[in-house]
Amino acid sequence: MEEDLRTPTQRPARIVVGVDQSPGSRSALAWAAGVARLLNLRLRVIQAWQYPSDAIVRVGYVHLTDAEHSEDRLAADLQRFVREVVGEPSGLKIRIEEARGPTTEALLRAASEPNTAMLVVGSRGLGGFRGLLLGSVSRQLCEHAPCPVTVVRGEIASDQVRLKTLVVGLDGSEQASRALAFAGDLAEQTGSRVVVAHAAERGTSIEASEFHLTPVATGVQEEVERWCAQLHQRGVDHDVAIKHGDPRTVLRQVVAEHDADLLIVGSHGATTVAHLMLGSVASSLARHCEVPVTIVPHVSRR
Repeated sequence: MEEDLRTPTQRPARIVVGVDQSPGSRSALAWAAGVARLLNLRLRVIQAWQYPSDAIVRVGYVHLTDAEHSEDRLAADLQRFVREVVGEPSGLKIRIEEARGPTTEALLRAASEPNTAMLVVGSRGLGGFRGLLLGSVSRQLCEHAPCPVTVVRGEIASDQVRLKTLVVGLDGSEQASRALAFAGDLAEQTGSRVVVAHAAERGTSIEASEFHLTPVATGVQEEVERWCAQLHQRGVDHDVAIKHGDPRTVLRQVVAEHDADLLIVGSHGATTVAHLMLGSVASSLARHCEVPVTIVPHVSRR
């Protein structure tokens, strides 16, 4: 475990990932490690647990003399787990820690530190993340964490992580604008291409354009381009994709059509990418989208 004696505001930025050694958290750890390497950030791996229930689940039905004995066993097991998933650090600086107590509290504390750039979790978990579905731990993190939260589902290896194409949902709201700014930051750091996706309201005239890969809404194109002014100003390579339909469907379609590596949305929306609240669109995307989903909070430390 690395030691860093500087104050939080002096420390280099980190990606925090919550793990419980389930398949879901294995994927979350692999993705977080891959992105940390791409962005040259440190990685902080946190496993929360409570004595004695979590100790029995993870260690097995053995005699545990006390909480400290259990913590030693769990710490060794966690070290092995991280080595299995991440492999050789290859310059990646990793801090591994066990936090005794509720998972949500431990991860929210870490997310609140000024040097936390992103919090990463799996879409499901066991052990300390028992029953981890959007609606329990991860939902609370997405709703309350002051930093972007990325939910990872499916299987992934750390050496397979890429950020070549980013899709961001845009509806003209302040929350979507924050998501767009986050996408712009990632694009500048990685050279990624950004695809701005907008779900047009029913009744909006749609016609094909030879200059775009997806249908473009007449009269809406200019408005979306105005929303993208910050990308123009920053010189970020980007395209616009406008479609009719439910925002959840539109965003997943755009992700598939552009072979995107990450979907980025605001924690709430206002108009068409729409009513982006964790009980509806964002929650659905985090559960079902084929790629990791980053939810940018209403107040983001940028």
